[in-house]
Amino acid sequence: MKRSYYNLNANEQKLHKFSSIASSLLYGALFGYSLNKDIFFIWLILMLCGGIVLLQVKKWIRTELRTKMMTQIIVFTVLLDVWIVSDFIPVPMLIKQLVFLIAFCILGYKYFKLLYAGKLAVQDDAAF
Repeated sequence: MKRSYYNLNANEQKLHKFSSIASSLLYGALFGYSLNKDIFFIWLILMLCGGIVLLQVKKWIRTELRTKMMTQIIVFTVLLDVWIVSDFIPVPMLIKQLVFLIAFCILGYKYFKLLYAGKLAVQDDAAF
């Protein structure tokens, strides 16, 4: 039986909610920058807010997976930053955006697959 959002425990629901907000702020701002570079500071503020929410996400991830998941997210974000922002990569922006969306979908699929399998979130209410 597949689990739905309502079958998740409280910590898994918090992790799901805050992960969605963090990824929307981080990667939405990065994708928005690729569409309109004129409002750079707004995208930067949104990414900063996404980073702060990502710090909250960290406390609901299991201790044994926390370092691995946060390292993957940080490396992925830095690579996408360099990919989108750099002008020295001679690839059209449309191709950059397509690669960005494909990579984001793959990472999101793996992340939420772990979450819905019950392997990612802390199980007790002692989330620190």
